[in-house]
Amino acid sequence: MAGEQTRRIDQPTRALARKRILVCGKGGSGKSTLVALIAAVLQRRDYRVMVLDGDASNPEGLVRLLFGVGVQNEPKPLIEFFGGTERVTCPVDDPSPLTRIGESNPVPAKPINLSTEIGPEYSLERGNLRLLQAGKIETYGQGCDGPIEKVVRDFMLDDEVVSLIDEKAGVEHFGRRIPDRMDIILGVLDCTRESVSIARRIHGFTTEMGTDNAWFVLNKVESQAMSDQMMDLLGDLSEKVTGTVPYVTDLVKAALAGSPIDEHLAAKHVDPIVQRLEGIASQYR
Repeated sequence: MAGEQTRRIDQPTRALARKRILVCGKGGSGKSTLVALIAAVLQRRDYRVMVLDGDASNPEGLVRLLFGVGVQNEPKPLIEFFGGTERVTCPVDDPSPLTRIGESNPVPAKPINLSTEIGPEYSLERGNLRLLQAGKIETYGQGCDGPIEKVVRDFMLDDEVVSLIDEKAGVEHFGRRIPDRMDIILGVLDCTRESVSIARRIHGFTTEMGTDNAWFVLNKVESQAMSDQMMDLLGDLSEKVTGTVPYVTDLVKAALAGSPIDEHLAAKHVDPIVQRLEGIASQYR
């Protein structure tokens, strides 16, 4: 039975279309890099991909990794599409769902049509990839980023698109119930005990949610011995690890140079992880 289950999980499918994948983890674990790598692989596999930058604090992450440009070329924040912080509320203070301007129907009940509703000023686009930003902390004293988190939680699409959502560091989004509307939660773990602790916390939160949709990727792995040690520290959670990504010098050089992710490099290290996620998603249909 176990062998049959492994074979079924690893079998490639089209199951990631219309799925929302929340990528989270500790600061510096490589969340944005992994999102960019997964996006590159999904495009090679002929998926349409929407990457949503949900990290309000990181000013130049995904625009650089995916498009090789800086903050001056960032798209207009989605929170403005929904009326800005004057209209969008924090999900803790007001858990009501996100709505379009002038409409009462909540977005989760009437998802956004990415092709017809979202103007070009809100995205960067290349091929089958679109990058959007929920919003950023732009000014001193701007206040809580809760409204931006509501955009992350509720920006659901009525398209045959894989939604990859890059969250900010830590687990605060669980306190705001942001994962409630996600199909897969993917924790990025660098080789530190702090990541192991966060993995256990993520697993605990998803258990409280009544779901089993949290999975993990080991990132920046420098050796087999390091991988083995992480798996030992994870214990039972090692069964939830979908794959490993080695520490790749070329990725570090690209990040310093401001170059976008190399698609061939992405395929080499991340294609097996995407295949595993396809199998996982097929079980949640």
